[in-house]
Amino acid sequence: MIRGDQGDGRASDRGGSMTLRQKLHASPDGPGVSRQETSGGFALLMVLVVLGALYVGATGLFLAARAELWIGISHVASSQAFYLTEAGLATWLAGPVQPARAEYTIGGHMVAVHATPLLRVDSIQVLYRIEAWTAVGSGRPGDPAAARRGASLLGVRVRDEFVRAVPGSWREVL
Repeated sequence: MIRGDQGDGRASDRGGSMTLRQKLHASPDGPGVSRQETSGGFALLMVLVVLGALYVGATGLFLAARAELWIGISHVASSQAFYLTEAGLATWLAGPVQPARAEYTIGGHMVAVHATPLLRVDSIQVLYRIEAWTAVGSGRPGDPAAARRGASLLGVRVRDEFVRAVPGSWREVL
């Protein structure tokens, strides 16, 4: 038995009116404060940690979604510029007049085409390098919808006819 205990679980008058069981389970913070009230700080800390983790995760998802959106917008602009460039080359090749420099408006965008003579035979230009360039978007730095593309191909003139594209000579200029 513990000193002061009378055997029935009650404390003697010397220790006060608390039973031994009450003394063993008493809060170190003093009388009247239970252990349930002191564990509230730990629960608050855990809630803050969980909320912080949720915030970090949500921010990461938001930034990843934003990056994917910018990539998609940039891809659309780049594809649009690519097809405009090809249309500019096709327009120049199909035209009744094939000047050394030409600008076409296709789909509301300007496409510049430049034909550079590479080979002359008997005072007739027979081989050309034909380049086309276009830009879409605002042109502001950091604009995901801005793209500039170029393409070139070899063209050959047979006799005094129009310049025709050499098959397999097309290449994209980045």
